[in-house]
Amino acid sequence: MTEHQARLENLKAHILEELDLLKDQADPVALDQPCIGRVARIDAIQQNEMAKSNLRYFQSQLNEVNAALQRLEDEEYGFCEECGVDIPDARLAIKPEVRFCVGCQEGHESL
Repeated sequence: MTEHQARLENLKAHILEELDLLKDQADPVALDQPCIGRVARIDAIQQNEMAKSNLRYFQSQLNEVNAALQRLEDEEYGFCEECGVDIPDARLAIKPEVRFCVGCQEGHESL
């Protein structure tokens, strides 16, 4: 197993743990609970929405990691998907699932 693959597998394991923890928190909130106050219900709804947002984020990140593992298997890992230049190892060490070089990433973020 390469260093990049080990980083990606570790990241995937972490994401799967987070998703497992978030699944229960993202279940719908029962609003017909007369024993709790209005503020408590609003707080429960807000926490539920944050959990759903985190769940979507980690699901998206899991998709990115799985795509990076596929690129690794296809021997296309470490190259910018837009311009084809080598992505520096320092960038891959920080964000192993990255798909673009810094220049192309900045272009995508400015859209």
